Amino acid sequence: MRRSWLQISVSSRPGVCEFDAGVKLSFLSLAEYGLERAADVLTRGFADYFVRIPFSAAALLQLARTDSVDLSESRVVLREGAAVGAALIARRGWTSRLAGMSLVPEARRQGVGRATILHLLAEAEARGERAMVLEVIEQNAPAVALYQACGFRSVRRLVGFAHGRETEQAVAGVAAERLEEVDLRAMAAVVAAAGVPDLPWQLAAETIAHLTPPSAAFRLADAWVAVSDVAMAEVAIRGLAVAGGEPLAAPGTALLRALLAQYPGKRWQMKAIWPEELGGVFAHAGFARTELSQWQMLRRLGKP
Repeated sequence: MRRSWLQISVSSRPGVCEFDAGVKLSFLSLAEYGLERAADVLTRGFADYFVRIPFSAAALLQLARTDSVDLSESRVVLREGAAVGAALIARRGWTSRLAGMSLVPEARRQGVGRATILHLLAEAEARGERAMVLEVIEQNAPAVALYQACGFRSVRRLVGFAHGRETEQAVAGVAAERLEEVDLRAMAAVVAAAGVPDLPWQLAAETIAHLTPPSAAFRLADAWVAVSDVAMAEVAIRGLAVAGGEPLAAPGTALLRALLAQYPGKRWQMKAIWPEELGGVFAHAGFARTELSQWQMLRRLGKP
């Protein structure tokens, strides 16, 4: 099995990522380590996180399909042979994404997280990639500080919205204009043509293109939306765009209100991956902003 090694010790200087002789870490591919075992490491690391995230081998394979997670380049972190963390790396073109990283509680605050990020950045640069992106919960101050210390900068704030029975009066009396169901790949083409710069990875056209039923896409005039299974009590909104790069607010709000009217009694959610500057489209449709927010972050690599 292919392993890479790093000798680390933590620098006491803030904002500096320096490591030398000290704790010995090794990094093993998730594909080689085994998906079930890797899923267990990730689940243990996220057990006390802001949002509990249970992983399984099936969930990792789904992320590989929809989010371009590269299981060969994702890493399990080993210290003295024991797994103490894992990192998911997604890849598209010259850009990679740290799609998730967790450490088990007993390995935290010892420089392991910082060493792992530096190792992942070095590997990405060696592959010829030119940037790494990530999203981090804004309220998780230690994680934000860690990424900043390793050279990541904030691109924008990402926010979430929810709409349920408690806010259904916002669409009371709205005519359920018949939505046209469309191919998710066609929705992806609209997102790509809309030209919103630096969309978060999970809202990008490539992600939407890899969604399949029971996820679905609908349109109302020039506004398009992608959602999870509308047969469920809770439905996630996976993307929203207007054809031709037109302003999102008015047609997007009309589409959301028609969607709520056509499928009443559901709880709708946009996770905290929506650009804050575009949040008015949800607010005007009666959605309430949720508590958690994220920073979308970027780290340049190699060539300018």
